[in-house]
Amino acid sequence: MIWKVLKNNIKPTQLAGTFFGIMLGLCILMGALSFYLDIKPVFEDKESFWKDEYIIINKQIKLTDTYSQLKSDTVSKPLFTNKEIDELRNQKFVKDIAEFSNCSFMISAFTENDGPLAGFYTDLFLEAVPDKYIDVNYANWKWEENTDFIPAILPKTYLNLYNFGFAQSQNLPQVSEEGAGLVKFTIMVQGQGKRQKFETRIVGFSDRINTILVPEDFIKWGNQNFGADIAPKPGRLIVIANDPSSPDLFKYFDDNNYDVNKNQLSNSKALAFLKITTTIVLIIGLIIISLAFALMFISVQLLLYRNNASIRKLSMLGYTINNISLPYNIMLIIFFVISFAVALIPLFVFRDFYSSNLLLLGYEKFNILITNIIIPGAGFVVIIVSLLLLVVRRQIKKIVY
Repeated sequence: MIWKVLKNNIKPTQLAGTFFGIMLGLCILMGALSFYLDIKPVFEDKESFWKDEYIIINKQIKLTDTYSQLKSDTVSKPLFTNKEIDELRNQKFVKDIAEFSNCSFMISAFTENDGPLAGFYTDLFLEAVPDKYIDVNYANWKWEENTDFIPAILPKTYLNLYNFGFAQSQNLPQVSEEGAGLVKFTIMVQGQGKRQKFETRIVGFSDRINTILVPEDFIKWGNQNFGADIAPKPGRLIVIANDPSSPDLFKYFDDNNYDVNKNQLSNSKALAFLKITTTIVLIIGLIIISLAFALMFISVQLLLYRNNASIRKLSMLGYTINNISLPYNIMLIIFFVISFAVALIPLFVFRDFYSSNLLLLGYEKFNILITNIIIPGAGFVVIIVSLLLLVVRRQIKKIVY
């Protein structure tokens, strides 16, 4: 009987609009949740394109610098001072700065006579950057004193130069990244009348930092025990800009005679544009979701307002607030259950679309749909329905009293 009294003011067009709003809101919400969880590893991946671009700068080497250094070993080289680093760090267009740690001791690398590269020997240099700037997925990137093994990261360009330049010209076998990581080298560190051997292995190849990297703790320890300078000044800096396309950034580099790879700045501009576009899309999605759920609350309150007189009459006849609320509660629950089920259809289509594109980019790990998306989505629906049921009860109570 209650339903017969209350259903007279329910309009099919209003129900259809509310159903579409609920379904659209749920679809966008679960689609956004699914997309976020699936691409989250891309954001956390150190080798991902999404990470902040590293702009590596150094001071320009002029002809006069070369001439002065040839005449005297004591001439200071064009390195960064603490004052220059602090001044750059305080610029409004700079987000963060990292210094390259240089070694001030002699280093040589060679292989044992029974290895795959028997007889290999070279003098080399090592550098380090803070751990958070390492763009290779290697969990054990650390070194402790009295540890004989030193992990090393090489630039990807070094491997390409060997494979497609030196190896081809000398008729030598080309080496894959995995294969290069299997070869162990012996490093000899010398300085201050002392020498010490270490084992090293290539644990990855960097696309961003063009130098031979080892853990920062090893460089500090080596400078203290073998180096001619305990804390040498950095010759290069990593700069992460708030806006890589800022004219102030270019002007500052030019005014201070800092060299920078123009290709790095081009990549940074593209990355900044991509982040802005993605942020705009996410904001639009949040606005649509907010409007969809606002429509639900407004529709429920409008329906109760139209049934003011009927609700009062039912109350006078002795029906309780729970009795009057029951038809609305059943209608809302059925509405949300059907909307949730229908929203799963476009969710599967959307997920299949973006997952196939991510597979083409090499990302193969995707979250389990039921446990990570559908169950949280159902939990969200339960929360929204509970709030709506509470609104219905309070509104009916207000009408009755």
